[in-house]
Order: sequence, then structure tokens, then C-alpha cells
Amino acid sequence: MDRQCIETLNELLKGEQMAIQVYDKTKNLSGDTQVQQMLNKFQSDHKRHAQLLSQRIKELGGMPENKTGLPGVMSNITAMVNSIRGPKHLLEQVYDGEDKGIYAYKERLEKLDPVSQYVVKGIIDEENEHLQFFKERMEKEKAENKYH
Repeated sequence: MDRQCIETLNELLKGEQMAIQVYDKTKNLSGDTQVQQMLNKFQSDHKRHAQLLSQRIKELGGMPENKTGLPGVMSNITAMVNSIRGPKHLLEQVYDGEDKGIYAYKERLEKLDPVSQYVVKGIIDEENEHLQFFKERMEKEKAENKYH
């Protein structure tokens, strides 16, 4: 059992759990249907990422940790406030979270065994797709506000 690899995967799993919680708390608070659909899709992706990480942790002989602790609570509160403030604020927070998530994955990649690296690289690719969607939506939001 590779303890460092399991601990690293569990750190990444916590990030996925936080993302799932944020999307769960905010996806129905935005009055923007397109934003709601996007958040639903991304939440499904994060659930799948969490399953992949949990499965890999078990394969390595570890136990997946599903608690996010205080950072998760704070992230949920901030997301709820931003969703009430409007789609622009929520999108900015979620974009920032996705960006930090990619950084966390890349920063920990070398601590992982080759199989775990393969799993994580696939997750990073999807996270980059999320960022591209967010960029496009935020640009649209800026353009719409410019003319109102």
C-alpha cells in the first residue's frame, strides 16, 4: 500500500466533494437556465471524478475520505451568497474553484503512481473543458451587461 499516494488521492477527493457540494447548493438558486444546466453537468462530472478517485484509493488498499471539513462549509456559504448576488458572481467563484482544482491536481501529479497519474490526467482534461465553458459564459455575461 502506497500511503503517500493514497493520502494525495484523498486530498484530491476532498476537492471533488467540495465541488459537488457547491454545485448542489447553488445550481437551483440561479435564475439563469443556461447556468443551471451547466452547473448540473459539471456536478455530474465531479461525482464521476470522485468515484474514479475513490475506486483508485480502494485499489491501492486505502479508504476514501468523504468529509470536506471547514473549507467545504466556507465554500458552500460563499457559493450560496454569490448565487443570490447573481450569475456573474457565482460563475466567478465556480471558475476560481475549477482553476484551483486543476492547479491542485497538477501540483500533486508527481506524488502519484503511474496508474493514478493516468486517472488524474483524464480528470484534468475534463476540468480544463469546464474552464473553457466558464470563460465563454463569463464573456457572454460581460457582453450582456455592457448593453444593459
